[in-house]
Amino acid sequence: MESLILVLGVLGFFIFFLWIFVSFSGAPFEPTNGKNLRRIVKLSKIKKREKVADIGSGNGKIVIEFAKKGIESHGFEINPFLVFYSRRKIKKLNLEKKAFIHFRNFWKQDFSKFNVVIVFQIGYIMEKLERKLKRELKKGSRVVSNTWKFPNWKIKKHEGEIYLYEI
Repeated sequence: MESLILVLGVLGFFIFFLWIFVSFSGAPFEPTNGKNLRRIVKLSKIKKREKVADIGSGNGKIVIEFAKKGIESHGFEINPFLVFYSRRKIKKLNLEKKAFIHFRNFWKQDFSKFNVVIVFQIGYIMEKLERKLKRELKKGSRVVSNTWKFPNWKIKKHEGEIYLYEI
């Protein structure tokens, strides 16, 4: 009985510190609402052979929506609980050939193979993220941002709080 309590205590301690690490190493998880999801899809002007990346994919909602439309979509998430949840949801919906969730820090990811990048981050990283995407994305690539604006890019189009940029 004492060993069970010890194991549960260590596990609880580990989960608590993992939660703290995840909470302070990026934007907090906030799901995209249905109206903004529709705006993101519309503004992205995605074509069948293009690839989409969702930076900080959270619960996988955006990745799944694009995959349902036949688009290869990749999510990058550092919260292991959200990665697990998203992957289970993708498997349940039988979208494993189009939807992929990567347990990865997006700062270490090269986005050059993507045509559309979806962003729902936090204001204080937008300038640094802008520089990264400018370096990596090909001409004609689109970036769609939920809520937060890039400080030096001109908005091509917007609907509500969803902003479209073109490289």
